[in-house]
Amino acid sequence: MTDDSEMQSDNRPSPAVSGSNERIEPLGFMRLYFGGRYIWIMTGLFLMMIIGPLIGRFEIITTHFYVGDLLVGVVLLAAIRAFFKDRRHFVTCITLGIAAILVGTFGRYLPADDQNWFTVMALSLDTLLLSYLILLISADVFTTKEVDADTICGSISVYLLISGVFATVFSILLLLEPTSFFVPDAPISVDASLGPDRLMAYFSLITITTVGYGDITPQSELARSLANLEAIIGQVYLTVLVARLVGSHISTVAYRRLTHEDSPPA
Repeated sequence: MTDDSEMQSDNRPSPAVSGSNERIEPLGFMRLYFGGRYIWIMTGLFLMMIIGPLIGRFEIITTHFYVGDLLVGVVLLAAIRAFFKDRRHFVTCITLGIAAILVGTFGRYLPADDQNWFTVMALSLDTLLLSYLILLISADVFTTKEVDADTICGSISVYLLISGVFATVFSILLLLEPTSFFVPDAPISVDASLGPDRLMAYFSLITITTVGYGDITPQSELARSLANLEAIIGQVYLTVLVARLVGSHISTVAYRRLTHEDSPPA
């Protein structure tokens, strides 16, 4: 009887070791990174911040539909996918996103004076949507007990979303008071696509990263205060939150390995 039970226990599959051993497999890697909730939001934000200033102003079709519009739609779809299972958050994201797209698109066909006000309204809705996403993702990132790759993607998404919020605010400020920023002569044509002004997106990104090339500079007191606020938030976020997540991830992996090594063999 004892020999039979020992043979059965030997034939049982060994328990899977959680941790980094599972993630070195190619298929596991793909599920981990492309099956998460925040990887797509992070990807969409990267596209909007990097590809948008490069080709966002180009029309896809001749009815005022631009590449930048498509990139904004990618971010909206990624947000809808991330919170699809939560009806309240899903409805809020899709309502704000569609309202911003409709208001911004409708404003293109109005005279210049009215178009500016519709653009301001669309940017205000963008600000609300991005701020709402920051609250949702931050709440998840801050309260998570185990840090995985999707949590890291969420923390990066929050960082890019903060830059996006300030980019939309700077765009509104530039529309309402053009002298708020010193902007050199743009080497490209006017960007009429949805989302924040591409120059303000560039200025916001170099501000939050404290690069500060100096080609675009705030001139008004409000613009300078907002730039200072963004730089402070960016540095505090990186030093506190990301360091905490990476430290928690390392300690969790080390704890799992130590527990596995100390556990007696089955």
